[in-house]
Amino acid sequence: MLPKPPAQPDPESRAARSGQFDAAIFGLIVADLIASPFNLRNPPPPGGLSLIDSITLTTGGNVCNVGVAMAKLGMRVAAAGLIGQDILGSAVREKLEKEGVDTTAIFEEPSAQTSASIVAVEPSGERVFYHTPGVTPLLNAEVFRKCIPMLQWCSFVQIGYFGLLPGLTADLPELLAELKAISPRTRVALDTVYPPGNPKLLWPILPQVDLFAPSRKEAAELTGETEPAKMVAVFRKHMPHGLIAIKLDSDGCYLDDGQSTALVPACKVTAIDTTGAGDTWFGALMTALAKGMPLIPAARFANRAAADCCMALGASTGIRPFEETLSRM
Repeated sequence: MLPKPPAQPDPESRAARSGQFDAAIFGLIVADLIASPFNLRNPPPPGGLSLIDSITLTTGGNVCNVGVAMAKLGMRVAAAGLIGQDILGSAVREKLEKEGVDTTAIFEEPSAQTSASIVAVEPSGERVFYHTPGVTPLLNAEVFRKCIPMLQWCSFVQIGYFGLLPGLTADLPELLAELKAISPRTRVALDTVYPPGNPKLLWPILPQVDLFAPSRKEAAELTGETEPAKMVAVFRKHMPHGLIAIKLDSDGCYLDDGQSTALVPACKVTAIDTTGAGDTWFGALMTALAKGMPLIPAARFANRAAADCCMALGASTGIRPFEETLSRM
C-alpha cells in the first residue's frame, strides 16, 4: 500500500477559494533532460565524446505538457499526481507554478524518485526516450481519491496515460464513476501512450470517458484496424457517448462526436522538435471545447497549437497565447 504522503495544503480549500478550474490534469509528472541534436544513427565509439548544442532540464508527462499548454492558452489549470522528495520534483513544481498551473494536488512521495526521462532529439526533430518511472507506479486509487476534492471543481479532468498507470488502471472505472457522482458536469478525457495497455483493461473505462484521443498507432494497436472510421467503430462499442479523436500526426486528426465526423488536415511546418506535440494538441482541443468552439474549428485550433509546439525546442516553448493561435488557424 502506498505510504501516506506528508501533510500538504488541502486541495479542496484552494479550489473553493479559487473557484472552478477549466481543467485538472492527472497522471504522469516527469522531469525531462532534453539533449539536442542527438545523432542516434552514428553515435561516438565506446568511451568517445560527441558535442551537441544543448542539454536542458524541463518538464514532461501529460500533467506538465497538457497543463502548461492550457495555461499558456489562457486557461485555469490544476495539476494532480505524485513527485518524489528530490531536486527533480522541486524543479518540476517550480516550473508548473511559474507557468501558472495550480500544484496543490501534487503530493510528495518519499519512497521513490520523481519520474524522469532523457529525451534524445535527432536533427530531424524526432525523439526517443530513456525513462525511469520513479513514483508513477505508485499512482493508485488512494492517490486519485486524495485529488478528487480538486478534480470536482474542473470542467475537464484529463488522465494519462493509459498503458503507463499500472497501479490505477483496474480501478479507473470505479474511480471515474465516483467522480461523476460527485461532479456530473465534469468531463473526463483519457489519453494513451505507445504501446498502449491491454484493450481488455480499456473497455470498462471508456463508458465513463467523454473525450478519448489516441494516436493512429495507438488506436491501431487497440483495435486491429487501420482506417480511422473503423477504429472509432470499435471504440464506440464501449463508448456510446462523447467525442473520439484519432491523432494522425502530419495528416491532422479525425473526430467523431457520435453525430458527425471530420477529417481536419494538419498545419504544415518544418519541425524543430516534436516533443509534447500530442499533449499540446490534446490541451488545445480541451481549451477550444471548454470555450464552446464547434467541432471542426476546435480541431483546427488544436492542429495549429500542435504545429506551433513543433517550432521550438521543448514541450511547450513554441505555444502561443489563445488569441494569437486563433488568428493563425
